[in-house]
Amino acid sequence: MLNAGCVQIMQSLLNTYLNSINADYIEALEEQYLKDPDSLEPSWRYFFDGMYFARSGKDRPAAHDVGVKDLEFEVKVLELIQGYREMGYLNADVNPLDRGTKSHPLLKLAAFGLKEEDLDRPCEVGQVLGLGIAPLRNILQALTTFYCSPVAVEFEHIDEPRTRNWIQKRIESRVLAKPLPVQQKLRALQKLSDTEALETFLHKRFVGQKRFSLEGTDVIIPMLDHLIDYAGLMGADEILMGMAHRGRLNVLANIFHKDLKVMLAEFSGNVDANVGDGDVKYHMGYSQNVKTARGQNVHLSLMPNPSHLEAVNSVLMGVTRAKQKLKGDVDRTRTLGVLLHGDASFSGQGVIYETLNMSELKGYTLGGTVHIILNNQVGFTTCPSEARSTPHATDIAKMLEVPIFRVNADEVEAALNCISMALQFRYRFKRDVVIDLVGYRRYGHNEGDEPSFTQPLMYKQIANHARVRQIYAQRLIKNKIIDEASANQMVDDYQQQLEASLAEARKAKVSPMMHAFGERWEKFHKITDKNIFSKVSSGVKSEDLQSIGRELATVPEGFHPHPKIQRFLADRQEMLEGKRPVDWSLAEALAFGSLIQQGHPVRLAGQDSERGTFSHRNSVLHDFENGSTYTPLNSLKTPKSDFEVINSLLSEYGALGFEFGQSLANPDKLTLWEAQFGDFVNGAQIIIDQFLTTSVAKWQRYSGLVLLLPHGYEGQGPEHSSARPERFLQACAQQNIQLASPTTPAQYFHILRRQILRSFRLPLVLLTPKSLLRHPQCTSPLNEFQKGSFQEILDDVDPGLKEKAKRVILCSGKIYYELFDARPKSKNPDTAIVSIEQFYPFAKDSAQEILASYKKAQQIVWCQEEPQNMGAWAFMQQSLLPLLGAKQTLSYAGRLPQASPADGYLALHLREQQKIINSALGDTP
Repeated sequence: MLNAGCVQIMQSLLNTYLNSINADYIEALEEQYLKDPDSLEPSWRYFFDGMYFARSGKDRPAAHDVGVKDLEFEVKVLELIQGYREMGYLNADVNPLDRGTKSHPLLKLAAFGLKEEDLDRPCEVGQVLGLGIAPLRNILQALTTFYCSPVAVEFEHIDEPRTRNWIQKRIESRVLAKPLPVQQKLRALQKLSDTEALETFLHKRFVGQKRFSLEGTDVIIPMLDHLIDYAGLMGADEILMGMAHRGRLNVLANIFHKDLKVMLAEFSGNVDANVGDGDVKYHMGYSQNVKTARGQNVHLSLMPNPSHLEAVNSVLMGVTRAKQKLKGDVDRTRTLGVLLHGDASFSGQGVIYETLNMSELKGYTLGGTVHIILNNQVGFTTCPSEARSTPHATDIAKMLEVPIFRVNADEVEAALNCISMALQFRYRFKRDVVIDLVGYRRYGHNEGDEPSFTQPLMYKQIANHARVRQIYAQRLIKNKIIDEASANQMVDDYQQQLEASLAEARKAKVSPMMHAFGERWEKFHKITDKNIFSKVSSGVKSEDLQSIGRELATVPEGFHPHPKIQRFLADRQEMLEGKRPVDWSLAEALAFGSLIQQGHPVRLAGQDSERGTFSHRNSVLHDFENGSTYTPLNSLKTPKSDFEVINSLLSEYGALGFEFGQSLANPDKLTLWEAQFGDFVNGAQIIIDQFLTTSVAKWQRYSGLVLLLPHGYEGQGPEHSSARPERFLQACAQQNIQLASPTTPAQYFHILRRQILRSFRLPLVLLTPKSLLRHPQCTSPLNEFQKGSFQEILDDVDPGLKEKAKRVILCSGKIYYELFDARPKSKNPDTAIVSIEQFYPFAKDSAQEILASYKKAQQIVWCQEEPQNMGAWAFMQQSLLPLLGAKQTLSYAGRLPQASPADGYLALHLREQQKIINSALGDTP
């Protein structure tokens, strides 16, 4: 039995131990121990047995009859075990360029109060590792094998006991060192041989051409091959991949089985480039149906991407979630997203944080994305110490309670076991998982670069370092799994295939395979000059509008809306009864509801979009008494689809990319992204430039995404006024997007419905109102929703001006109403006011017809709120000048050029606004 001194010493040791570990984690384990000791991992059960004995002198089960010194030793060894579990990765053999024995101060024996002479002392706590009573030497050796091998797992940042225990049990049962079947070893060698053969062939045959070689992380090819096979075994029938340029060509050839003839034609310049403007070969996407090693069918998609590193991440996530929903894949097992990253970009690009933050939010979760970092240990020429403030590229991923695997790129079998365990985690916990594949880059950033200028020591080492195929082949030869001749033949056979493909590629122009209108896109067409202005009947029958509207204005029995919401719903009812015209909010809800009843799902995501930034939408109602929620658009009596509204994370870049991905996957869905204020869209400029406005020209990828950007000058300052329409207009070409600014609720209703009823898909950027949401004139009678279609230009409402007007003002948005209000008091009340509702594609025929209809008009004025160097002036000037009559002149009314998009002082704003109105109407002295 322990004496009092022994108990005191043990208590002191336990307190020290407790203080070194997360208190919340310990408390959770203790609670579990008190309920069911046997449910705990053995080492923790042993720990709490000792702790309760130390506190009370009563043990459960029986106390060990050991002396004070022996007990102190046992606890120190227990601390050692826990130390290796939490920090063993610090000594892991994961760097192929540094295979020596590692020694970290925190893992030295002295750090736990132990000495070299203790190594042969037997320890009872060896039982927690399944070793029985074992010498400390054996325990240390086991811990090194488990936690410091060429594959290590970092999980000390995880607080949740169930997750930690799951990881720990698998590591200590040696799943990461599990021997592979012979067939799997040979398949891995074949993949490595194909990988090396392709890179060597391209290096010799196309000297100096950029290919962004994979060499140094070649093992990613057998890893991806195994991932596809293993995911297929776990239920996946579709895998989507996103990656940057490094290694992309090898992934296309040896994972996606892209026709080598096409790839080599791209290198030799013998491609029939007859579609779009195209992109460089290491940015292009690809799709393919493949059979796994076990014979299962899996569809693979590699997302096209730009050079903006990591920009594709959220796009892939959006596509993945949309496909899961299309399949009814509620368990998120059938469609898997895989992202390949660079080490410098993973730690350096802000979108990484945004997408990781998305991963477990209800509107964005995918059931876990597999992240694999191709860690070259260098950026372009930048060393890790210059590129990040953390020890590891993966440290940002610690924000999620998920394991981080780190594996040596020269250790093939460890890498494949790492994939297996990572997928097991993803499928069990439905969360992201991160693999840091530590390798190197055999050549420079591109093949024309000389890396030894900046990393001379590293590249001397790399020059003498054997390739992974050679290392693995020699290992298999030594173990008599293959002979040297057969191993070499694998490389020779693939090189012969490459030679034959190159000969074919040089015979005649090769046409690239296009996937623009396959599967769900089969019924859609390209945009042409002929169909871009074709009218779509977007009206809805009166009885259908009334039915939808009544349901939107009604709440379930026993639901208690906020008193102001009750008034909001009552107003809607009056609009439906014709007692008052329809406002912007109801117009939107009717557009959504009518599309849902026609079988088109609607997804709206943005910052505070459920309520709406201006309290105008209220698409999700909250019970004022108990906080429960009710979504009217999901409670329609005869819905054929559903409504999804998401209060997004406070993100623009990642959030817009996600919705762009949604729109790629399901063209039948109305997908909308809303900025809190239109100004904030500049945070997503990379997605706009690299995907939204260029994806068709570069990759033949179409999207019907709608951007809702609140825009209007109301004295709220530089960051709450302008959606920067000039930036969109500058990007407008080749009918790539639509930019519109509807000024009435009916116009908004029709353009939303037109977006989904057309036979083609084109992104739609809408400048939406703020103050006009409650403007008494910004309304529409209900009958305007029953017939007609969206009008690109709205002529003056007074037809009598056709014969009288000498001045015609063209404008857009909020200023239309200000001009309309000021006109009766003007010196020129016979001025016509025409609203440009769609800037691009510009309806030049309609514009010319309208201008010509004003027989006496000689002064044509473009009026805008924005500064002259912003807004639509430059675009409209270029568009209108060719349309003017012989005696017509074009002038500008608006703010002078400014550096900032808007005034910061309300008084100044009001003065400027009045000057614009006076100038446009010709009232300026």
